[in-house]
Amino acid sequence: MVVSNSVIISMYISVILAAAGVLVPFFAVFLVARKKETGSFGSLGLGVLAYFWSQYLLPLPILFVLTNYTGFMTIYNNDKYYVVYLLITAVILGVFSALARLWCVWLMNKRTPSLYRAICSGIGFSLFQVLSVIGSYITYIKYAGILNGPNGTETLKETVRALNQNLSDADIDKIIQPITSSTVTENLLSGINVILVVIIEIAMITLVYEGLIRNKKWKAAFICAGVNVAFSFLTMLFSALPGDKIGIVGKGTGMIIYNAFMLVCGLFAAWFIYGAVNRYKAASAEGPYAHYAYFEKKRNEE
Repeated sequence: MVVSNSVIISMYISVILAAAGVLVPFFAVFLVARKKETGSFGSLGLGVLAYFWSQYLLPLPILFVLTNYTGFMTIYNNDKYYVVYLLITAVILGVFSALARLWCVWLMNKRTPSLYRAICSGIGFSLFQVLSVIGSYITYIKYAGILNGPNGTETLKETVRALNQNLSDADIDKIIQPITSSTVTENLLSGINVILVVIIEIAMITLVYEGLIRNKKWKAAFICAGVNVAFSFLTMLFSALPGDKIGIVGKGTGMIIYNAFMLVCGLFAAWFIYGAVNRYKAASAEGPYAHYAYFEKKRNEE
């Protein structure tokens, strides 16, 4: 047996964790908000759309320009400048992400403010990432089953090559390697990290929402962009530490650093969301527009 049953089971658990990371918070918010607010599903869809245009549609023209710039291609092709390449990528995606969150929050809350709708947009914003992880693990489970079958390695190579005739043997080996080398711990942590990513996305859109309510939307968007750039850069950097591009630590050490960073960010994000929800509950008990007055009162007290 090439892939153990325990590893395959951990892959299934990762899929369940990733799905729960989106479904549980969304339906929890929907059930709380449905009696007094509408727009949960619309906000979710808006978050999905915002992620698509901010991470795929708008960056394409910029990347097209950069790839025709000799200096950028030197950075891209030279491992010595890999950290600079990560920083450029983080800045582009981070700025567009902040603008997309502001667009979501403004569009769904320009009449009646609702933190719950903002949270739904944040969940939608993370949906592409969650589905990517789920899709990868479903593929891994399928391939693991082939590997454990008769003449598994050769059968899997033929299966992968049938999907893409242009793949070389080295490319196919790179596809198979993560499956054969994966461990229970890595798979479970991957599922947990998806949950943390959803929490972090909700926290960042909550930051923008409270900025809008405080009449400081551009300041909040600027802060969100800075936080997003730092978070994106550090996650890419820490995940690359044990890789071929950087390779300054071992795989085990790199995994500890990356997952510890994700845990700290996730816990801080959860604390911020908890405070925002409590502030919203206290304000909305007085009426649908009372959230504006809540922060106005806070500002006067300060």
